[in-house]
Amino acid sequence: MLTKDEQVGKLTCKKGAELGVDANKRIVFCTTARAVDVDGLAVAADAYTLVHPNGRIYQTHVRAAFEVTLADKTTVKCAANLVALHDDGHLRYCELAAKRAGSPRPRVGGGISFHPDGRIASLTLDEPFEAAGLALPAGTFVGWDAKGALLGGYASDAIRAGALSIHYDFALHPSGKLATIQLAAAAKIQGHDFPADAKLGFRDDGTLEAAQYVADRGFMIHGEQWTDTRHMTFNPAGKITSSRIDHWQSPIGEGRHK
Repeated sequence: MLTKDEQVGKLTCKKGAELGVDANKRIVFCTTARAVDVDGLAVAADAYTLVHPNGRIYQTHVRAAFEVTLADKTTVKCAANLVALHDDGHLRYCELAAKRAGSPRPRVGGGISFHPDGRIASLTLDEPFEAAGLALPAGTFVGWDAKGALLGGYASDAIRAGALSIHYDFALHPSGKLATIQLAAAAKIQGHDFPADAKLGFRDDGTLEAAQYVADRGFMIHGEQWTDTRHMTFNPAGKITSSRIDHWQSPIGEGRHK
């Protein structure tokens, strides 16, 4: 905890805030005492800032919108908000400040991130988009690996995945097949019935591997809420190999809230 403002590397670190260094006494993090221009960024005052081992800014908040050129020579306009850089200085993440060409189209005001070579790593869709057999609605957050394969994402709206309706977090195997999902509607899979919001895991060959869902819920006599969550595993043929119930009960009843 600093007792005075102190110059550490390229930053003036703020009195009363923590300074972190590694075993070689290189700065890892601090909060800036004043605005400063570092590594092409207009770093804001009072910005909690992380630093790569090579001394370049890793993550900070900037005080002004800016445009940056990526490794693939395309450009992106970033808002005055959280920014992250790769250790070679290329942009890793920012909040998109203006429309950007390309498909799928990213949503202005949403976060966008890039791999070191300039390929998009993640964004929020501003238009419907189809990938890996999924019809993704606008507003879905999606991520890709360095080779451009879809990794997964998050959607509050339902996504059609073959015969299944899914929402919230989903992930894919490198092959592009579903790895983990959460059901938006009840479904029957390999002879087993699962309710809406069940979380399911699949092997790379598409067979059901695991499931988790609330099997029962209710309230005790004094209003304490409880749930029974079932955890199951399956062999490739769909036979149950394990099943257990985890019981949870709130220590506080509705009548005890003050």
